[in-house]
Amino acid sequence: MSAARVVFVCADTVGELMAGPAIRSVELAAVVSAAGHEAILAAPAGSTLDRAGITLRVWGDEAALRCALADAGVIVVFAPVLADNPWMASLGIPLVVDAYDPGLLETLEQRRGEPFNAQRTWVADASRHLTDALAAADVVLVANDRQRHLIMGMLAASGRLGSRLSAEDPALESFIRCVPFGLPSAPPAVDGRPLRAPFGQLADGAFIAYWGGGLYAWLDPITLIEAVAQCPDPRVSAALLAGPHPTPVVGELPLADVARRRAEELGLVPASVSFIEHWVPYRERGDWLCDADVGVSLHHRHIETEFSFRTRVLDYLWAGLPVVCTEGDVLASLVADRGLGIVVPPDDAAAVAQALSALAGEDPGLAAERRARIAAVASEMTWDQVAKPLVEFCARPRLAPDRRVRTEAGEGVVQRLRRALRIARGRG
Repeated sequence: MSAARVVFVCADTVGELMAGPAIRSVELAAVVSAAGHEAILAAPAGSTLDRAGITLRVWGDEAALRCALADAGVIVVFAPVLADNPWMASLGIPLVVDAYDPGLLETLEQRRGEPFNAQRTWVADASRHLTDALAAADVVLVANDRQRHLIMGMLAASGRLGSRLSAEDPALESFIRCVPFGLPSAPPAVDGRPLRAPFGQLADGAFIAYWGGGLYAWLDPITLIEAVAQCPDPRVSAALLAGPHPTPVVGELPLADVARRRAEELGLVPASVSFIEHWVPYRERGDWLCDADVGVSLHHRHIETEFSFRTRVLDYLWAGLPVVCTEGDVLASLVADRGLGIVVPPDDAAAVAQALSALAGEDPGLAAERRARIAAVASEMTWDQVAKPLVEFCARPRLAPDRRVRTEAGEGVVQRLRRALRIARGRG
């Protein structure tokens, strides 16, 4: 195996405060570095990074991004970034397109209720961000088999399956590689109890349901709040992350105010529902997770759910928390199949209340058995495990068969033009 210079291109700010795409870029770069490659992280202006084995290159415009990609042997790039910078496809460098987070499907929910013409514009742009990136990809990363099927369908619709791509890779096993979100190999380092008195708003003896991710439009924190109001056990409480997104262009998350108003209407603030009004630093999230008793992830029934990969659920498993989640996505199936918590129907506050009450009063022996199952699953989902397909590609990077043919053809044209010029100048 020869070492490659692998450049990870991220559109989100990297630093103390990070959302999913930034976290994924940092952690995948760390695994690639540990495998013996040179890992470079190209992130927007304002990013900082103190992580052994990873070099940070900051970019804010096309010129800076071109400099960040200098001498790259492999480029790992999120689909929207590639779609907005199509010149990357002309560099002749293998492009790994990360499509673990299908923004097109999130946009459908985020823009629901807006005027139809505005929705159509937003959806068309989100669709372009995925289709244009797929047209230039040498490898596509997905988070699960459902996303794999989505990508296959989009490739079929675009006509790319009728090329040398499927001729040389009939099952697309090399082209579409499953690299889910991962979790750290080491358990959380706990240095405090930020949710409970005297440092937090909730009682020391509360049974805390933790909403450990953003309040995005495609999720359903309102059902959790209503479930707390319906719980017969007064110890059952909820803590929800409600701070603004760490990437400035995203800003305040759409459901934060809605959730606050509903909790106030039900008289739950501050004794039974606590809102964390800042984004928890990545290195400190273990304190918040381990101060809770159960992790919650709820959503409505829509297309985004079908192809989602709820990364907050991985944090719950990392911290050993039982999970209460809505049915319909792949991680809900994992929770049900491996006995990691309780799966509930969508939009059913009574079912969530019943699940939380059951866990609050659970026999300690049964809870210990579940923790053992959670630990076993967590060990299967560490970053060094899930990133293996990417590491394998970096060891032997190559253009996709149809991209290779186009590149070779382009190089042939250039060579013929150069020969013609030499002949014209009398040097042929």
